[in-house]
Amino acid sequence: MRRLRIVALPYLVWMLVLVLLPSLLILLLSISDLDIYNLGAFSFVADGFEELSKPLVIEAMKNSLRLSALATMICLLIGYPVAYYLASLKTKKKTMLITLFILPVWSNMLLRIIAWETLFFPNSILNMFGVSLNLIGTDLAILIGMTSMYLPFMTLPIYSVLEKMDTSLIEASKDLGASNMQSFLKVTLPLSLSGVVSGVIMTLLPSMTAFALPERLSGGKTLLIGNIIEDYFMKTSNINGGAMISIALMLVIIVLFITVVHFDKEGETLL
Repeated sequence: MRRLRIVALPYLVWMLVLVLLPSLLILLLSISDLDIYNLGAFSFVADGFEELSKPLVIEAMKNSLRLSALATMICLLIGYPVAYYLASLKTKKKTMLITLFILPVWSNMLLRIIAWETLFFPNSILNMFGVSLNLIGTDLAILIGMTSMYLPFMTLPIYSVLEKMDTSLIEASKDLGASNMQSFLKVTLPLSLSGVVSGVIMTLLPSMTAFALPERLSGGKTLLIGNIIEDYFMKTSNINGGAMISIALMLVIIVLFITVVHFDKEGETLL
């Protein structure tokens, strides 16, 4: 394996240039008055901490936590049965069904968001079928959008684990007198927990930082923390304040990440 370390070099360079250095720059901006558009002398300040106590920022953080948690829960409740069904298929249709399921992911996310936005207005193509929706500006619109965007990211990791599961373990549990439900709760679910953890991470984190989706589907009525950060950087040019909020969001995400991966694939605690 030591001989293959050089293969990881491009990945390390990628992480250094596109992850570590930008993160350090954001951290520097959050605690200083550095102007990235006019580099020069700068001093360390603590003004950014005042942004974290503003009611608008606190409300946006609450909205992000609430809606991302709900969207993740909905994706799990839908995605697990879908993954279980796909993994249990033995026909040639499995590949086609999986392809159809992930096909929307291959299209541009913004186009899919705009498509939902168009349907959620009272006057849309749904009027041809006698249906008129007026969901723009509601939490329901955001939840529907998040669920449709991130459902494949919840389903596919769970499917990957279930598809590789040793079915003889389930047969053995039934031979020992376990019912179908008991076999699922005692064998299938614990063994698939690693896929659930991966799916939760891949769904929760992007939904926490979303800004284009709530901007379009909420009509500007429901602000998420991603919208606040975008406004600080793009509209008010308060880059230092936006950087401080970004650092706070990163810390929240790290805490959530550690909490989620607290369980290993057998369902036992890692910490």
